[in-house]
Amino acid sequence: MFRLRDFQVKDMDEMLDVDHECFAPGIAYSRGEMQSFVERKGSFGLIAEPTPLALEKIKPANPKLIPHRIAGFIVVEVPPKGYGHVITIDVRKAYRRYGLGSILIAAAEERVRKQDGFMMSLEVAVDNAAAIAFYKRHKYNVLRTLPRYYNHELDALLLTKRL
Repeated sequence: MFRLRDFQVKDMDEMLDVDHECFAPGIAYSRGEMQSFVERKGSFGLIAEPTPLALEKIKPANPKLIPHRIAGFIVVEVPPKGYGHVITIDVRKAYRRYGLGSILIAAAEERVRKQDGFMMSLEVAVDNAAAIAFYKRHKYNVLRTLPRYYNHELDALLLTKRL
């Protein structure tokens, strides 16, 4: 239902739209931040495009669905230390509950594994119960709490997973 491909510069505007749909102001990234993440040495972005089959299946549940070029994406940094750090994983609301987040995280983990990575890490807001449950389903474990991580106000959980 979704086709994955690598990030291209032409994706930036729509990626920002998706990110701002998924996250509140102050947590959603600015253009400069997002651009620095995807252009950073060792980073990669995977873009999920909906196939015609996906649109056909999703449209009845979302009759006002406007077809988008990007259904979701993930950005991962792979420092030379042998682990992948998920910067962000975003799925448009219309495409949620179709397994796209699972497809994106699995593809990112596989790419990190192929680069001899042994672990994944990420941060998630302590009040984002849906995301925490998603990561736990994918075998991520809470390592510790990061006080006032978001906007110097909201705590985050640091999660890790051995690959």
